[in-house]
Amino acid sequence: MKKIWKMRKNREAVSPVIATILMVAITVVLAAVLYVMVMGFGTSGQNTPTGSFSSATSLSATSEKVQFGVITPDTKVADIKIIVVGATNSTEVFSATLAASMGHGATFTQLGGSANKVASGDYLTLTGLGVGTYQVSMVFIPTGNIIGVATSFTK
Repeated sequence: MKKIWKMRKNREAVSPVIATILMVAITVVLAAVLYVMVMGFGTSGQNTPTGSFSSATSLSATSEKVQFGVITPDTKVADIKIIVVGATNSTEVFSATLAASMGHGATFTQLGGSANKVASGDYLTLTGLGVGTYQVSMVFIPTGNIIGVATSFTK
């Protein structure tokens, strides 16, 4: 038993060169992990698209055509909620989960582009509006953030 102990006592565990290489490798790996976390590569990738309305055109005393302007490509119709704030500050929400008809006096018309995607030139027809000033804005449902700039019109 004494002989085995003497043999172990005279040997080094790891050479200094190997120890230095291991410390450098661990430092590089930790730096890479920290970089990935800070830069957001580990996120889900749900970024709020950008966009706006290009115009609001009166169709009648109680209806308005609100046209989409430039909007981030591949924005799904089902991911957008339209909020209309009226003159009395009552909020009316029109959800675009059904592309053809959103109900509540609003319809979505898609002029072209990919199916179920919002594109420049597509428009909303809002009906049943009273007298007053209205503000229309888009909300990206997955993040809850407002998309671009709202548009206003007066009836």
